[in-house]
Amino acid sequence: MSLAMGISRFGFTPIIPLMQRDIGVTEWDIAVMASANYLGYLIGAYISRKQWVRKHLRTWLGGGIVASILLLIAIPLTLNDLLWSLLRLLSGFLSAILFVVASSVTLGQGRSDWAGYLYSGVGIGIAFTGIFVPMFDILGGWTASWQGLALGGSIFGAAAWYTLSKASCPEAGESGQIRTKDKFVRDYEWYVLLISYGLEGIGYIITATFIVQMIKSMPELSHIANQSWILIGLAAAPSAYLWAQIAKKTSIKVSLMLAYGVQALGILLPVIIPSQVSTLAGGALFGGTFMGITSLTITLASRVRPKAQLQAIGELTTVYALGQIIGPIVAAYLQKNFNIVAPSLFAVVMLILALLVLMTLPRKEHSFANKDGIT
Repeated sequence: MSLAMGISRFGFTPIIPLMQRDIGVTEWDIAVMASANYLGYLIGAYISRKQWVRKHLRTWLGGGIVASILLLIAIPLTLNDLLWSLLRLLSGFLSAILFVVASSVTLGQGRSDWAGYLYSGVGIGIAFTGIFVPMFDILGGWTASWQGLALGGSIFGAAAWYTLSKASCPEAGESGQIRTKDKFVRDYEWYVLLISYGLEGIGYIITATFIVQMIKSMPELSHIANQSWILIGLAAAPSAYLWAQIAKKTSIKVSLMLAYGVQALGILLPVIIPSQVSTLAGGALFGGTFMGITSLTITLASRVRPKAQLQAIGELTTVYALGQIIGPIVAAYLQKNFNIVAPSLFAVVMLILALLVLMTLPRKEHSFANKDGIT
């Protein structure tokens, strides 16, 4: 998770201003690269549901780790914006594959209470980029920053392979053949989960991708841009575990609704009270919720569809990725035709809608108490 999401996917965020400064990358170039990454993520999420991925989880895991590192190395080797877009598309594709495979392998061990530790990796990776990108920048600008992330990613990747390659594959039996699965049923409960999670994908991606660039564009706040990104990562690291504890005391549905509300507040706070304190506080609230929402949603999906976890996680990740493509497009239109705060307000509206949709979920007590992954 640290490599695939924190570094390979979100490492682009703190490097955007460096590429603008050093080589004059335009807003259009940034938008195209970001969109390519989201498109790749969508394709990867869709592909991850296929049987030939389920048959070869370790192959996808190992190959995805190595390829993700090579893509980080390749970006500063060219100044061609089309090649950049292709590299970011492939990076997004592998991020989704690794996210779904790692989730399935880990949660498939029958210990859904591991989710909090699993998804903390995203925050750790984000914090890593926030702390070390400025250091790499001092050594060699945007080029050294990408190379430094590749080095850090190699360390995370080696640890991931050593750990997960020893885990049993949840979709395979002792003979290595794929287990026969029941037909995947899409009922009302499933569609509520899909819609709410898709709306979350739309709402959160604007802040997650462009926050460093946006803060650096404001003279009175530019000096805390990197600090805000580090804070988001540090808040994200323990968030999945903390939201799991809240879910234990309430239910996954209640904790998800609360997380949506807190995330909306985190995005809205700097808009209604523009200051250093509110910006950092908003970053902490945002960072402390988006991986918690992912963890809770994936855990709930693995429980309502225990015999088709990989397909369930892949389908949720697909609709999430679709939301991440829609979000920036609408945000760019709003910013161009209205004002700079319009995208944030749009994101808040999406999160409130996600909360309202989730309220219609049938009244069931999905908790974290059961370790076998089945309610």
